[in-house]
Amino acid sequence: MSWRAYVFDTMTGLIRCPIDLPSFSWSVSVSDSAMATTRDKNAGEQDATGLRLPWGAVPARSAAARADLLCPDKRSIMLCWKTADDPSEIGTPIVGGSITPRTDTASDTSFTLASPLSLLADRYLIDERRFGTAAKGTTSSVISYRGLSRRGLAAEFGARVTGGKAGGILPIDWNYLGERGTENRDYHGYDIQNLDFKSFLTRLTNLENGPDCQFRPKLSDGSHFRWDFLAASDADVYLEQSSVVEFHYSPLGGTIEDLSIDHAGPTHRVYMTGAGAGDKMKCAMSENLTLVQQTDPWPLREAVESDNDIDDTSLLQRAAAGRLAGLDAPIMQIKGSVYFTDRDQAGHLLHPPGSFHTGERVHLWANGFPTLADGMYITRLMQMDGDESGKAQLTFDVMADPML
Repeated sequence: MSWRAYVFDTMTGLIRCPIDLPSFSWSVSVSDSAMATTRDKNAGEQDATGLRLPWGAVPARSAAARADLLCPDKRSIMLCWKTADDPSEIGTPIVGGSITPRTDTASDTSFTLASPLSLLADRYLIDERRFGTAAKGTTSSVISYRGLSRRGLAAEFGARVTGGKAGGILPIDWNYLGERGTENRDYHGYDIQNLDFKSFLTRLTNLENGPDCQFRPKLSDGSHFRWDFLAASDADVYLEQSSVVEFHYSPLGGTIEDLSIDHAGPTHRVYMTGAGAGDKMKCAMSENLTLVQQTDPWPLREAVESDNDIDDTSLLQRAAAGRLAGLDAPIMQIKGSVYFTDRDQAGHLLHPPGSFHTGERVHLWANGFPTLADGMYITRLMQMDGDESGKAQLTFDVMADPML
């Protein structure tokens, strides 16, 4: 059981060759997992950093071949977890991205991997043939969508900025294309600085009840990697799952260890500003003063957020409510560590990579933790961080503190 890495073509997903990575660190998230008094949800990211290869580990004989195999943007690397003893098995794709940037020395090369979402930060929803062609060099083009679900809107946007552009193809399956709903949007060409896919998806997920979204890698056949664009429905903001993973903590032993809990007090009011300037600026507010007005009150905590891309008052109000959601009560966040190689009494692997994913609901059983009542806590896995070993830190969703 170990990690294996492969070089593949960024645009097609075609696997070129395995490559040995002596050391690296990786991270996969479904949305913002940081503990804070106010927070944006954001879309799921994944990355790998600290990738450093001695030239002897690069399977290429000439300078030109090395430059081609590790070409920034054109080539990508996928980290897979291999459990079988068959040396020909590729393994389960877990983390991948394009090589960007890369630094060479006489003895080695180092680089990080840019996730699909990072790549799509440089893709814009625009009719390029009409950009700057209106009167006096202006732009009057509009791209409109009507009657779509939120994830349907994201899929249409994504398909337009990938396969809809020359040279834009990426191995992404844009699920939910054409899915019906209540979202109506107009995207004006003159606002191009706000029309990149990453900014769009971030704004979408940060709305009140915004959907979880992520790009999940897969092996589509024996020679290609692809990505599934996954998003929650309008009816349920969380990603679909077929089963619920359980973790058990006890000071005497369990399936999760190194448990820690961060605590913070509530935020009672969020002021939100949008597009405009001076007395023309759009403004909205969301508040819950219940805990300020109780017998043993909490001291008032306010926050200010801004998004100058929002010029619709109703969207701004939903964004303010989204910032406050889940933070208007005392909160806590649980973290812990797991070993992918742990087995049960029958010898079966308990939690190998690929058997559970960020964004999924989990049942966390706690017993004997000093500041937590014994019992089961229903939460979500928000982020996984690890390295070349078989150990990973899990970060769970911020939740109301049951002790307060």
